[in-house]
Amino acid sequence: MPRPIRTACLNVFRPAAALLVLAVVFSATLRADDEERRLLFAQRDAVQAFDTTTGKGFQTGTTNGLISGTSFVKFQFTVVGPPGTDGALPITFSNTVIITDLDGDQLFFDNTGTGKFHVGFPGDTFAGVGGPLTGTYVLTGGTGKFAKWKVGSTYEYHAIAANPPNGALGNVYVQVTFHDHDPK
Repeated sequence: MPRPIRTACLNVFRPAAALLVLAVVFSATLRADDEERRLLFAQRDAVQAFDTTTGKGFQTGTTNGLISGTSFVKFQFTVVGPPGTDGALPITFSNTVIITDLDGDQLFFDNTGTGKFHVGFPGDTFAGVGGPLTGTYVLTGGTGKFAKWKVGSTYEYHAIAANPPNGALGNVYVQVTFHDHDPK
């Protein structure tokens, strides 16, 4: 290639290459600063008992993800205010959770958080009873291969609890997530 053409091409491509390098570095920085959460496990439970007077109950089900097995949750909801504009009662909850994997090894968690609890007040468009929940799973212990996991490790929790409009007990779907750097 003649020298003037080569110089012209390099003059055009150098800024583009520099922009590409900056874009890659900037993109990597964004990924490092804004880590994507990963699924520790998804939990699918059926509510087995729920006392609407005390807010206490329990649910059982299964988990899938990095930990697959069974779940048991003893829960208590507490109403902490009047209904919001959407007709839902603000609640807090305090639960204990046992996850048992396919090998029989267990994880124990305290699960606390807040949510909205729809009960069918006039104007509420939520069909049935329940609502979204958010909070944390804090590891309190483990057996077998989980005995090495760091007690106190905290994982984010998002869930939906829904009982059907016919008054029967319903289901809870949970996602427990972590950052790659979270200790086990």
